[in-house]
Amino acid sequence: MASRALNYALGAVLLACAVTASAPSALGQSSGGRSEVAQSFDQNGLPILLRAEEVSHDQDLGVIVARGDVEIAHGDRILLADTLSYNQNAKTVTASGNIRILEPTGEVIFADYVELSEDMRDGTIENLRILLADNARIAAAGGRRSNGDVTEMAKAVYSPCEVCQDDPTRAPLWQVKAERVIHDQSAQQVEYYDAVLEMYGVPVAYSPYFTHPDPTVKRRTGFLAPSFGSKTNTDWFLRTPFFWDISPDKDATLDPILTGDQGIIYSGEYREAFDTGYMDASGSFTIADERIGSPEVERIEEDVFRGHFFSDGQFHVDETWRWGWDVNRSTDQTYLRKFSFWEDPGNSMTSQVYAEGFRGRNYTSARTYSFQNLRQGQQSDTPVILPLLDYNGLGEADSLGGRWSLDANFRGLTDGDDADSQRFSLQAGYRREFIANFGLVTTVSGSLRGDVYNVDQAQQRDDSGRTLDDGLTGRIIPRVSAEARYPMARYSVGGRQVVEPIVALHAAPNGGNNEDIPNADSIIFETDDINVLVANRSNGLDRVETGQKVVAGLNMAHYDDDGGRLAFFIGQSYRLHDDNDLNVDTGIENSRSDWVGRLEVSPNKYFSAFYRFNFKDDEFLANRNELSLSAGGDGFRIVSNYTFVRDSLDPAATAVEELSLSISNKINDYWTTQLSTLQDLEEGGGSLSHVAGLIYEDECFIFSGRYVRTFTRSVDVEEEDSILFRLTYKTLGEVEF
Repeated sequence: MASRALNYALGAVLLACAVTASAPSALGQSSGGRSEVAQSFDQNGLPILLRAEEVSHDQDLGVIVARGDVEIAHGDRILLADTLSYNQNAKTVTASGNIRILEPTGEVIFADYVELSEDMRDGTIENLRILLADNARIAAAGGRRSNGDVTEMAKAVYSPCEVCQDDPTRAPLWQVKAERVIHDQSAQQVEYYDAVLEMYGVPVAYSPYFTHPDPTVKRRTGFLAPSFGSKTNTDWFLRTPFFWDISPDKDATLDPILTGDQGIIYSGEYREAFDTGYMDASGSFTIADERIGSPEVERIEEDVFRGHFFSDGQFHVDETWRWGWDVNRSTDQTYLRKFSFWEDPGNSMTSQVYAEGFRGRNYTSARTYSFQNLRQGQQSDTPVILPLLDYNGLGEADSLGGRWSLDANFRGLTDGDDADSQRFSLQAGYRREFIANFGLVTTVSGSLRGDVYNVDQAQQRDDSGRTLDDGLTGRIIPRVSAEARYPMARYSVGGRQVVEPIVALHAAPNGGNNEDIPNADSIIFETDDINVLVANRSNGLDRVETGQKVVAGLNMAHYDDDGGRLAFFIGQSYRLHDDNDLNVDTGIENSRSDWVGRLEVSPNKYFSAFYRFNFKDDEFLANRNELSLSAGGDGFRIVSNYTFVRDSLDPAATAVEELSLSISNKINDYWTTQLSTLQDLEEGGGSLSHVAGLIYEDECFIFSGRYVRTFTRSVDVEEEDSILFRLTYKTLGEVEF
């Protein structure tokens, strides 16, 4: 940065003075008053202007001298000095006294004296001081430029920290001092010799030599900042990533991780960009022990190959079509959680390959899915979907104002010992909206859906013990719907109120969900404030809600003119006939659905609350409660989330009751504290995690300390304590441990 600014300064001075010297006859002598002479234009057509209180030309000595508030303007660059002279015989230009150079980029260069050669390839500058555009500062006792592209500075100091206003002589929070700094522009390289990092003027680190690319380089082959520390599951660790800039369109990162308990983890990433897309692949592997079984009965397999592989990519074929993939796999269920150097994958990982097209209101896709279950003790691999074909089309509005729609789906499902199947589904529909003069909004729609299945039940049986049939099965379901909304608004001083009652009627034949149709995508289901109004609340295609039902809902809201908001919704559906076909799979067979709704309260930017509920239809008993609260401003803020879910239909799921709480407090302009906890409120639960953090940040430095305690464990993953400190030297890099 210093060398680039110095080059700008030298260029401005030499070009301005060279043009001045090329037209000596145009320069007169002024003693007293102010001289202003437009010299000429440079080769790029930029004007050059010289101002000074006195300008003189000694033709015998071949010297041009400007004195007193000298100002040279070259385009957007301005040079200010007390004295400037050009020696035509020695072919040197000198400037002295309170030199300031204002760069177009916002940088300001200060110096006491400069001496330059006429061809700009050699020159020196004394007492160099630079204020960069980002307010960082660099100073050097002197600088020298040679060969036109190499700048060498002696006794240089760099720091982005602001100088103390009360005591400008006091050392900044941190600075880098070096005996010698060399900037090679052709190699785009900056080298430091005998460099010392100081904190508050106290040396804390020394390096006889280090180098990094100059600011013109976006990336360069070399070692990245290392990180080191300790975790319960791995003991101490050391990461030394190496970045390989293969070419402008591809790179790789080699990231070996040395651990105390598990040896070396070999990790890396490869990225490549193409004219039509991109690809990214990363992974790791190691030879380590693995614990298998349960906490009560476990065994250790020694020296097992363990690792993971992540890859994604996307390519555009043309304006309509694109294809891609997203692959995520691990050798075992606990590898990623145990080593925890990568993103937490959760309870499962999904891999897919896809192609999709967009044209107008039409969408087409072809996908294949595979899944990996990461819940320890459960089946690792789950069904493979090959293929999954979808088409969704929406027509233009016709003369009546309605639109036709067509949806098609084909799915092939393979699942080892369980039922395999192929499904084809086709649905055509029509929808039109009417708006009455008095404000009633009515929407009518109709659809016809057909599903055909070819199934291999693998000798599965229903609840009565009957063996399920193999072969072809299917259903045809016509449906008509009508929905009416009547929004009413009232304006008052300071705001407005909106009340909107909603009624919907949906009618379809009863039945259609016989047990010979396997259920793979509609197993988990719950009525909520989002789907209570729709005709078919099932979230997949294998099960469909049939019969006749009436849905009623009420929206109420108040909106303040200053941005405050209070909104409430409640709704329930009523089925005219029970649908026992849906009993086992979805739980929506009952005549009346649960009461569902939401409440939003946000009076100002300092407080907001959101509550979503689901209560049993026949008693005041919650199936689900979700409450989110946020209070405070930028200085002090509390965020809390409460979740309660009663036992669901999923055999693997249990009741959930959790509370999370986080508090952030900005003590002053620099210091911030953070506390958070996650609690399991179920009987026998307890703490799931605690986090405590302390952050210091100013214009040049970030310090963060973080303590994390996790209480979840499995046979191969222990409860973990980790302490993390991070020091970030802005504009220079960071050290993490």
